[in-house]
Amino acid sequence: MFRSSKKIALGMLLGIQVLFAVDEEVEETVRFRAEVHQYLEKEPQDPFSKIMKSLEAGEGPNDYGNEMEYIEALLAKLKISKYSQQLVFSTTSLQLSRISPRNPRAIYFNEDLYLGYVPGGQIEIIGIDPEIGAIPYIFSPPTTNDKAWRPTITRSRRCMNCHASPDIGGVPGLLISSVIPGPGGGSIDAFRQTQTGHSIPYDLRFGGWHLTGDHTFPTSWANSTGVMSKSVVTKVSTPPGTFFNWNRYLVPQSEVIANLMLEHQVGFINRCLGATYRLREFFLIEEAGNPVKRKERIAQEAVRIVEYALFSDEAPLPRPISFDQSMFAKDFQGRGDPLRQLNLKDRLLQRRCSYMIGSLAFQGLPEELKSVVFSRIKALMTMPRSELPSRFTYFGEAERKEIHEFLNTRFPEYAGTK
Repeated sequence: MFRSSKKIALGMLLGIQVLFAVDEEVEETVRFRAEVHQYLEKEPQDPFSKIMKSLEAGEGPNDYGNEMEYIEALLAKLKISKYSQQLVFSTTSLQLSRISPRNPRAIYFNEDLYLGYVPGGQIEIIGIDPEIGAIPYIFSPPTTNDKAWRPTITRSRRCMNCHASPDIGGVPGLLISSVIPGPGGGSIDAFRQTQTGHSIPYDLRFGGWHLTGDHTFPTSWANSTGVMSKSVVTKVSTPPGTFFNWNRYLVPQSEVIANLMLEHQVGFINRCLGATYRLREFFLIEEAGNPVKRKERIAQEAVRIVEYALFSDEAPLPRPISFDQSMFAKDFQGRGDPLRQLNLKDRLLQRRCSYMIGSLAFQGLPEELKSVVFSRIKALMTMPRSELPSRFTYFGEAERKEIHEFLNTRFPEYAGTK
């Protein structure tokens, strides 16, 4: 995860610097509880925090007859599609004692909010505050249709044992694990513990997850458990619905396409939050007062975000995925955003520039950094093809033009860069 030193050609800020910047190795682990970050002291400004008090005051969903109806109404209030539902049966959550292949945990998400629910358990929500990171909340759902019921919502600190672990650089971020789950959901082994994002080979994803849809990656550990005997692990097929009833969930699916988007989003958010935290710590040290050092440090972080946002290291799909019948794809593409148009023939998106540029994690980046990122993307989208760095020659001319025109119209900061 960002541990190699390399030289990368990119368009630079202000038009007076060369097109080359060195992405030197940077210390990965930050101290999220350090005074400079104010993680526990600052009032969160994530989307959920802004409605939490109204929910606790009884102004939330009240047209429900059971837990699932409440969750569906809550998702609607949070503007999260129920078709984003992902089922994970590995015991990789605060509620691990409740999770198993017989009782998978459901996850729902949009760009800035992530909701988890275990049948018979509690509701977990993570909101993204662009300055202080992932903010976890937990509360119990209603057990009856009681109009006087009010949720008691707690900001969970225990979640940060994993959500700010050294595996993700100490930054309060998001997790999307992949394990070889045993028959009860406990982990026999784990994959790519320090990595998230669309560059992860597909064979190393999906362990402990149910997948439904056109292509469920049978060479991975999706829809499977493992049995160990004499140090040998045998894969056992565990199709979704084998040990649980679909009527315990909002929809009878755990779409593979939603999982692909979730992985991309987690990688994007973690890179943005990581940059914000690392720069905040860097700006405290003496070298930050040196304008050359400061510019170089910001450039290093910009390289990481630009490369990821433009899918320069995206793992190719092993075969096309049909999405004509996908309800998640219908919701995902239904916003009229050209960056949200799916490809799914050999890659995720038709235009290889992440729609997550509109997310809070990106929009809340330090202004100096965001300006450099936009400037470099603009340079790559507008320079003559003969000058494109080899790392970005996968772009077609029409694709670059479409990306540039949309960003130029949608984001004033992009339009205003040189």
